[in-house]
Amino acid sequence: MKTIQNIRGYVGERTLRRKTRLIHRNHRIHNFSSAKSVGIIFQCRNEEDFQHVKDFKNYLNEYKIQASILGFINDKQIPDYYLLRTGFNFFCYKNLSWSYKPESQFIQDFINKSFDILFDFSLEYLFPIHYIVSLTKAEYKIGRLSNQGDYDLMIDIKKNRETSFFIEQVKVYLNMIRHSSN
Repeated sequence: MKTIQNIRGYVGERTLRRKTRLIHRNHRIHNFSSAKSVGIIFQCRNEEDFQHVKDFKNYLNEYKIQASILGFINDKQIPDYYLLRTGFNFFCYKNLSWSYKPESQFIQDFINKSFDILFDFSLEYLFPIHYIVSLTKAEYKIGRLSNQGDYDLMIDIKKNRETSFFIEQVKVYLNMIRHSSN
């Protein structure tokens, strides 16, 4: 069984590598003052993770920043209590192809949006999230410290692997960045 999963993962990684070679994006550093639109992707492990991301969305609203949010449920089904959440889209294993590639139209729409900033609040490597992050053309990508090379700004969360800590660290660092109009 593990061998089949490894083959599926290998096929997914190869497909992603081919696609990322064709991606060209404008790199630009943003802070909360300069960003107009952001994408947020996260692994929704529980109601607490959801609440932290929702609070961050409200924080962004104070800056008049539009946020599109995509949550990954690491299961076969999305629990009912996540389905009617305004401003949030969720996906799970049933939205993935045989090679773990996300396949729903709302995911493709998320990938195609031109975000000023993309926040990846996943706490561990998950191929479906890596796939989406790699293909988005966001000007500034922020995520956890990793070897993947997906991010322009990486936050080290090894000491505290909680979504709340990760979000607070992002706020601290983005508020430190001064934006020049050049």
